[in-house]
Amino acid sequence: MSPCRSFKKMNVVNLLFFSTITCLAVIGLPWYWTHVGISRMEWLLFAWFVLTTGLSITIGYHRLFAHRAFKASRIITFLSLFFGAAAFEQSALMWASQHRDHHRYVDTPLDPYNIKQGFWHAHMGWMLFWSQDTDYSNVRDLAADPLILHQHRYYLLWAITSGVLFPLAIGALTGHVLGALIVVVAARLTFVHHSTFCINSVCHTFGRATYNIDSTARDHWLVALITFGEGYHNFHHRFASDYRNGVRWYQWDPSKWLIALLNWFGLAEKLYRVSPQIILAARLAAEQLRVERALAKHTSAEIGDFLQAVRERYAALKQALYDWERWEKGPRTIRDTATPRRAFERARRQWADFINRSPLIPHTVHV
Repeated sequence: MSPCRSFKKMNVVNLLFFSTITCLAVIGLPWYWTHVGISRMEWLLFAWFVLTTGLSITIGYHRLFAHRAFKASRIITFLSLFFGAAAFEQSALMWASQHRDHHRYVDTPLDPYNIKQGFWHAHMGWMLFWSQDTDYSNVRDLAADPLILHQHRYYLLWAITSGVLFPLAIGALTGHVLGALIVVVAARLTFVHHSTFCINSVCHTFGRATYNIDSTARDHWLVALITFGEGYHNFHHRFASDYRNGVRWYQWDPSKWLIALLNWFGLAEKLYRVSPQIILAARLAAEQLRVERALAKHTSAEIGDFLQAVRERYAALKQALYDWERWEKGPRTIRDTATPRRAFERARRQWADFINRSPLIPHTVHV
């Protein structure tokens, strides 16, 4: 399989498209707001199309097509393709192919939106001043679907119909065709585009590396807020096939909630989830590595003994996690209140207290 190849060449079509849409939004929206006024219907249409196109990218293009994190009914597949095209982020086939290359070759010259080439390049420069020779051999599974292939072959027709003509038709029916063009098409596309692009730029620059500290991918709550949960990017790069990005209960990830709801209604199935123990193992390994690298900066003689204590406690913590995982997978014929899970939670608290109380560990490293 050969990867997507990027070469420096101005993409005139993309440059004209993004320039036109951005100018219409940045200049047209304030003018329309002050001279005509934006009605409640126009704001509702804006919100509706942000929601449908944004979720079609996160749930459809990203988690369903690019990562096959779950299986969906034909109606969900069609809606993902229809409103995904309305986001004007290319066909699902091209989007998935480039995204799979991004994961496989992340931070290398073979990464289509390589952050090592700069924040602007990863955000949108790769689409404006670079061209990609996309090899679709990495998406043969998707190309076997006639509906996905049709959307790819006739992408422009899909995109114009769903992303321009459809909102303009609704605007005409409600007497707000100009508002539909400026608010629902231009402003909505600008918002959805840049929120999506922030995943490639902001989430590979700012935030916390919770599960893999050597990855440029970061967890960023604000990006998660504007992208329906896609901002937990360090987790995603560590566990790309999981249908969740915000794995903790309090993390904002409406995409995972909607997928779970679709599953409840029988419209989605085979939702892939990484086990809690594997996720915890990655998190603990990241904590341990962060602690060891912080200690490596010290030259004090007492570091050796403390480092040995850290490693012993970490080994005990890993063993407790292993015992819990083995207990979960095994038969439970006897109900025991002192379950291995509680033993692990106790070991986890002891590990955190030990690290956090140490004056040798900087506050920024505390777990």
